[in-house]
Amino acid sequence: MIERSDQDGFTDFINQLNGGLNNVELEFRRAQDELNGTPVMALTNTNGQKIAQVATGYTPTELEYFKHLLDAIVMADDEMFCISSTAALHEAGRLKNKENKPLALTKREAENLLDRYIADQWFIRSKAGAYSLSMRTLLELQTYLKETYGDQIQECTLCMEIITKGQRCSVAACSSRLHQHCSSTYFRNMNNPKCPTCHTAWSSKVLIGLSDGASAPSKVRKRAARRENGAAGGEEDDAEGSGRNQDDA
Repeated sequence: MIERSDQDGFTDFINQLNGGLNNVELEFRRAQDELNGTPVMALTNTNGQKIAQVATGYTPTELEYFKHLLDAIVMADDEMFCISSTAALHEAGRLKNKENKPLALTKREAENLLDRYIADQWFIRSKAGAYSLSMRTLLELQTYLKETYGDQIQECTLCMEIITKGQRCSVAACSSRLHQHCSSTYFRNMNNPKCPTCHTAWSSKVLIGLSDGASAPSKVRKRAARRENGAAGGEEDDAEGSGRNQDDA
């Protein structure tokens, strides 16, 4: 077991490192894995617009596809924060360069590139083939995500870290979102769990993201809310209804 003094000493050490790294736009960031609560740490770029410096080793076309997938996942309807393999391949046919001309990316190339993104740990692929954000992406692209998508990026009410998988309050207007591991800890000794924000009875069945065995919609439908950069959502075709819960999955 790690003593409290050791934890404090390690935190002080990381803070000192970050003080020296600020000048080169780098920072050590810590969080807990969304799926199991395991502590993770990453050296990250603090300049949100330098996504190309983070996702190194990709061609401009491959990086553009990466950004399309990121956009589709973050803006997925009903806070699903994932897209199906069919939808991911469909996005490959929507790529355009700065001159608004189509970029060539075959289905086979897109499939290989998706496998590469998974191997590089930028995305997670569920058993049912749904793509979602990895902890590497949430940590290394944290600044980019927050600056690009604004309040479309949700934070856990308890740990204040970005959340794309977990639980949410059953009251639509309530802002409470909890990671599974944060929820387990917070409600551990409560006979009648209540929302930490609005104090409504808490149901662990109202989800953010999809359970591992659930299938994402085959077509992308983006949320209608506007992002900070002014781009409108509500773009595509088909999605499952709102109010998803564990029983639906």
